[in-house]
Amino acid sequence: MNWTQARQWCQTTYTDMVVIQNQRENNYLVSLLPNRNGSPYYWIGITKNHRNQPWTWIGNNSTWVGEHSWAANEPNNNHSTEFCVELYVNTGPNRGRWNDEKCSSLKFPVCYKAQCIETSCERGRCQETINNMTCICEPGFEGDRCQTAVRCPRLPRPDNGYLSCFGGNLTFNSTCRFECNRGFQIKGSSEVTCEDTGVWSGPRPTCASVRCPPLPRPDNGYLSCFGGNLTFNSTCRFECNRGFQIIGSSEVTCEDTGVWSGLRPTCASVRCPPLPRPDNGYLSCFGGNLTFNSTCRFQCNRGFQIIGSSEVTCEDTGVWSGPRPTCAYYKQALLAVAGSAALSVLCCICFCWMKHRKRKKLAQQRPPEEVTIHED
Repeated sequence: MNWTQARQWCQTTYTDMVVIQNQRENNYLVSLLPNRNGSPYYWIGITKNHRNQPWTWIGNNSTWVGEHSWAANEPNNNHSTEFCVELYVNTGPNRGRWNDEKCSSLKFPVCYKAQCIETSCERGRCQETINNMTCICEPGFEGDRCQTAVRCPRLPRPDNGYLSCFGGNLTFNSTCRFECNRGFQIKGSSEVTCEDTGVWSGPRPTCASVRCPPLPRPDNGYLSCFGGNLTFNSTCRFECNRGFQIIGSSEVTCEDTGVWSGLRPTCASVRCPPLPRPDNGYLSCFGGNLTFNSTCRFQCNRGFQIIGSSEVTCEDTGVWSGPRPTCAYYKQALLAVAGSAALSVLCCICFCWMKHRKRKKLAQQRPPEEVTIHED
């Protein structure tokens, strides 16, 4: 039969002309066929349609050709139309080797009977072999019949976090999602998938403490932080230098979002309230705009005398160091001074008189002392 007739006969009587997929099958086939002392030999199911095309197996379109498949000096395309292949089965040195031959030549057919049925492979493609079949599994499946999904190794729970897996018992296409406890954030991919190679799609992530950015020291103040190295729930407390007061919250906390719980406060100068000009006098302030340590000096117009301290200072509490003085008419001031002096003298006399009276009373209450006279 020529090559076309041989294939038609194989398809009618069996399944198709034999297809060889590796050197082991080639050797097995040669061991089954009876030796021939010369041509004709056996057609096999590899061919091409043009001299510049690759050799292709029928049925599966494979282009497999073994390293030592061809006989010496073959294929030589001796007649420029040698597009079919015969298999040497003899006792010579070219036993089991191939030779390209004109498709019109007459040879013996070698056929195979199909072993594959619809249920041969669960998750794969059934491939015919000589007197057998092989399952070519889909990605992610393994086993003789592609019946088992590839499994990935179990993933440990991350420190300070947890994971949940779904879509299969850690098998192909299963997904595991990582999440972190409050105050921690994911480092790496939060989700990995079991790949068809049995490994996860990425490295296992970790949970790192949420950190808030460092806080600068406020102008004219200072801060102290405690409870962690600026991590979740750390607290920073702001305080101001003497003469300054906090504007805003004096304490902020690092939240689980990595931001501080409030705006950074500032330290503003303590200010004392404005002082009104005294009647019949005037004042001048210097050393600051009524802020801490500013001083205001009071003076009276001509003919008036200051009553009280002539100078007050703004203290760190925001109040002046003394009451506001007044300006009194000169004679009134003298009377006030004289009255004040007289009152002081009167108070002193009263105090001395009361003390003298108290001593006298104590002396009257004291019992008489006994005196003993000794006679010689």
